[in-house]
Amino acid sequence: MMMRKQMRYSSSMLLAFTVLLVVGLDSTAAAEHPLCVDCDTTQTIRNRFTPPDGYTRVDVPDESFAAWLRGLMLQPSGSASRDWQGDVALNPDEVAAVLDWRLLGAEEQCADIALRLTSEFARQQDWTDRIEFRSLSGDDIHWSKWMSGQYGVNAAQTRITYSDGPRRPNTRAQFDRYLGFVMNYTNTASMSRDWPEIPESLLAIGDVVIQPFCTTGRGSGHLSVVVDACIDEHGDKLFLFVDGYTPARVPVIRLRELGKPQTAWMTPDQYLEVQKQFGPGTFHRYPHFPEPLTRR
Repeated sequence: MMMRKQMRYSSSMLLAFTVLLVVGLDSTAAAEHPLCVDCDTTQTIRNRFTPPDGYTRVDVPDESFAAWLRGLMLQPSGSASRDWQGDVALNPDEVAAVLDWRLLGAEEQCADIALRLTSEFARQQDWTDRIEFRSLSGDDIHWSKWMSGQYGVNAAQTRITYSDGPRRPNTRAQFDRYLGFVMNYTNTASMSRDWPEIPESLLAIGDVVIQPFCTTGRGSGHLSVVVDACIDEHGDKLFLFVDGYTPARVPVIRLRELGKPQTAWMTPDQYLEVQKQFGPGTFHRYPHFPEPLTRR
């Protein structure tokens, strides 16, 4: 949920990062699939969610990021969303669906869901040079540089340094380590700065909604990912929105009304009303994908 990473490790952050780098990397699921745990290919966003009457799914290329997002797998209907420690975070009637998702650890919060989705898709496409982010302090964090052995932190742990080291292998475990590193130095603020803003009229599958602050005073900022879209004969669109949270929990598809899965399809205004505690939102797009391959 939050712009919670302040570019300085506390003892709890060190513990969380240790969990991320040690516990999360040795699981069988990590070796089998980058995102899911049970991986039931019959339980996908496309299969579970039928557009409302009068709407049809927006057409997208078969090999696109948008089509890939529609193929994200879900836990069985009626599942609760659990946090990184396994405790129930959201009850079944609070969400439309829970993603079948391999959490990396306590640091994987709302903005990190977008980070992982874009990174995992790019890695599957072998787009090594398209996996890059900038830290809150403005430092570049490239996957290609990570593999070449670069990156460290300075004494104050507020800036990223680029020191030479042994080349790292292109493995699942190493990619998870890279993602964990990025998670500790990016947040909703850095993504709002670095991912180009788009008008609501151009909002498409794969784009994100960024809300910069929390009106309740309990944190600051939230980010959600558009994972599907449908359209009616008048050109009006509805969307499905996925988000994570702080403390880290398995991502969910949001509902407009408790216990009514059909209310998952929303306009951007309806979604922002659901998440009104985070204030007004802006719409942004990952800048490193080639446009023709991601949406049409």
